[in-house]
Amino acid sequence: MNSERIFVMGASGRVGGGVARALGAAGAAFRVGLRSPEKWTEPSGEAAYFDLAAPTTYSALQGCPRLFLMWPPGTTTAQVGALLISARAQGIRQVVFLSILGAEKVPALPHRRIERLLERSGLEWVLLRASYFMQNLSTTHRDDIKRRGELFVPAGRGRTSMVDAQDVAEVAALALREGHARVAYDLTGPAAPDYFEVAALLSDELGQTIRHADPSALEFVRLSVLRGVALSFALFMLAEYTVARLGRAGRVTRTVEEVLGRPASDLRAFVRRERDAWR
Repeated sequence: MNSERIFVMGASGRVGGGVARALGAAGAAFRVGLRSPEKWTEPSGEAAYFDLAAPTTYSALQGCPRLFLMWPPGTTTAQVGALLISARAQGIRQVVFLSILGAEKVPALPHRRIERLLERSGLEWVLLRASYFMQNLSTTHRDDIKRRGELFVPAGRGRTSMVDAQDVAEVAALALREGHARVAYDLTGPAAPDYFEVAALLSDELGQTIRHADPSALEFVRLSVLRGVALSFALFMLAEYTVARLGRAGRVTRTVEEVLGRPASDLRAFVRRERDAWR
């Protein structure tokens, strides 16, 4: 196992936080970069002030040859590029980047632009191309499921190979600890249900009827905004679910199992584990 200190971005979120916890559980040395480092209360690791939008904070990476990289909402790919230049100058050698499944097919996607920056950076890189997170059901769509008894997504009969964010975090932590390099991992769950099947599974596990509302694109955006969702995020979700509706989100891989040596978490196990989120 590599003993070099690892710098973790996004540790206040589900994937970055999962990476930090997995590193801590493995006894790895790591530092998390946060805008409010005083809020880091985990028993392992250290915290430093870091803000991608503030280049003066990039010095927080000093002494950490390995970096877990995310693209934070509200920032630009140019800022990520500036960080990578600074990171290499400070001795960073390996970067593990959280991307999106299929990014290599969409040149205009910010994640793909960052992938290309990494490929040209001279750094050792790992691309984690993750499918749709199961956790979206227990966060983004929690209130619709909990209060309205509906799964409100415009995906039709399209299938989605949902992946547990914890699995993605564990793959990232292992790649950082073992020094994986110049590889792209396509990360999905073990199956690709459609959202009618997801609603049926939720109904079974939660003991209440959950229906897949399957709104039109216009109805989805209109009602999402009325329910307090920012228009930009509603449009982002519409694009994501349109990919599923068109039958392009259902590819299943065994990469999680191949990297971690255990099966990827399935949706039913995730719902049982997170059941309290909908109560």
